[in-house]
Amino acid sequence: MQLVDRALRDYGLYAVPDAGDIDLTDLEQHYDARGGCFELIEAGGEVVGVVGWRPAGDGVIELKKLYLASSARGHGLGRRAIERVIDAARAAGARAIVLETATRLTEANALYRRLGFVPVQGAAAASFQTLTDQCDLAYRLDLA
Repeated sequence: MQLVDRALRDYGLYAVPDAGDIDLTDLEQHYDARGGCFELIEAGGEVVGVVGWRPAGDGVIELKKLYLASSARGHGLGRRAIERVIDAARAAGARAIVLETATRLTEANALYRRLGFVPVQGAAAASFQTLTDQCDLAYRLDLA
């Protein structure tokens, strides 16, 4: 939770454990038990980030978490983490990946677009039709 909160505070945001970040309070319940995965990202022997994804139903995967410490950004760790999620989604037979984010997370938004994610609203956003308090964007990557 602390790493996520620190990463968000770099952009004037913060973790909300009783709402949008409730998944961090019980990783087993929110990821493993739902057929997803929550991974710690390490570099140089220390944890510098997290990535979490889970099925959202109807062949869609949610990329629920991707946060890196400021010192770990810009080194390809986020891109490689998303590529692992894309590979896992394809292996699971998913047809799309969706995520929600905030406009002010500029580096993350640029990364999502470089990897082929497109901004969406409504039904195309699947489980992110209604965004959480600090998020104002939803993205989708169709895998077909």
